[in-house]
Amino acid sequence: MTEKARVLVHGATGFTGGLVCALLSARRITYAVSGRSPDRLAKLRERLSSSGQAPPVELCTVDLLRPATIEEAIEGRTIVLACAGPFVDVGMPILAACARLGVHYVDTTGEQRFVADASRSHQATCEASRACIVPAMAFEIAPSDWVCHLAAERVGGSPDTIDVFYANRTAEGGHGGATTRGTKKSILRVLAERAPLQWVDGSLVVEASAEKMTTFALPNGRRVAAASFPSPEAIVVPGHTGARTVRTYMAMNERAAHTLHRLRKVAPSLVRATRSLAEKWVDRTADGPLGSERDGTFTVLAEATKGSERSRVALTGSDPYGLTAELQVYAAERALAGAISAIGVVGPSVAFPPREAIAALSHTGLSLVEPA
Repeated sequence: MTEKARVLVHGATGFTGGLVCALLSARRITYAVSGRSPDRLAKLRERLSSSGQAPPVELCTVDLLRPATIEEAIEGRTIVLACAGPFVDVGMPILAACARLGVHYVDTTGEQRFVADASRSHQATCEASRACIVPAMAFEIAPSDWVCHLAAERVGGSPDTIDVFYANRTAEGGHGGATTRGTKKSILRVLAERAPLQWVDGSLVVEASAEKMTTFALPNGRRVAAASFPSPEAIVVPGHTGARTVRTYMAMNERAAHTLHRLRKVAPSLVRATRSLAEKWVDRTADGPLGSERDGTFTVLAEATKGSERSRVALTGSDPYGLTAELQVYAAERALAGAISAIGVVGPSVAFPPREAIAALSHTGLSLVEPA
């Protein structure tokens, strides 16, 4: 009987999953793929083969309503790279199976609710099976978790506050960037969230998106407006930094920030009422950004305070989806090398030490900016 590949890419036929498969092939890492559609899995194998890239060695059809198909796909692996979302809808059966079977797991989610549910529900199972589960090993969350860790270190740990700022720029210089179909659906779920969370004064509290507005300075000194939004940092950052308060912001033009702030109380209800129509529109959009649409840049900045001390650490880079694929493959390489020692549902900084990881990913253009 042929030995199973140690790496499984779940959701391989999606846009991000395809990037992950191509990168694994380029790195000559043997892998298997899983998904709901056998036809789409076969087409993925054919596409990789025709382009001269090593195809997956196994195709595993997974039916989320049939747990046996999930366990058959996952059992015996070293790590699962989960790329199928929205994760709140389809992600938990894969994560839960990895936790039960003692298989390491990373995913590409940015959905706060999914990360919170995973942390609450599967910690004990992971400790028993010795699995390391790392939700949000992707852009946006992994880079921000790393700069939060480094900024907290610079003030001696256990900071009073950590503010996280995202500034994404299109190739044309505007705020934001092109997104995949899956990301659009995830954003709709975030906007419709009934109980968005921030970490405030040592506990998770419900706080509406855009409840807080501010401005912050980029590493080049330019100041930009920003509005708060619910993100997995509220779940993963406090545990390894000891921060008393963690709040996440997204850069945008000032008018957009004020509009979101004014609508913060009614926006979730409006999104819930129109989400079905919005998702039908999303289904007609492109699978993901191509060509110059992927040329956007980003800055992720963490500012930690402790008493009178203040520290700012940033990461800059480009092509967020390309970086997400690199992050997934980096996790696979560390798992194959036996270099993941963390156990439980943990943040990226716990499983992958920040400076080591950033250095390993420097070939992507990821660059650390911190005080001398």
